[in-house]
Amino acid sequence: MDVTNSDLHHELMGALAGAARAHHAATGGVNPQWADWYAEHLIEDVNRLLGTDKSVDELAGWLSRADERYRSEEPEESWPRAYADWLMEDAN
Repeated sequence: MDVTNSDLHHELMGALAGAARAHHAATGGVNPQWADWYAEHLIEDVNRLLGTDKSVDELAGWLSRADERYRSEEPEESWPRAYADWLMEDAN
């Protein structure tokens, strides 16, 4: 089965949004170690979808930097859409 960039983007956005829902349910949304939590939750999906071999620590660092970027750039798109864009860029 060929996966298009659009399909991949959609799956990444879904994984990110699902992680956000699970994180909120587990922590009430307040968690200073949110990036570590998200990374542990997302690592298998991210590596499978992007064909990478990131560690949990690498993904947590990436998520923290993406959060800083999102806050500084303030894009109009939702954070899951922006993060999916950036994950795909970084994988290439």
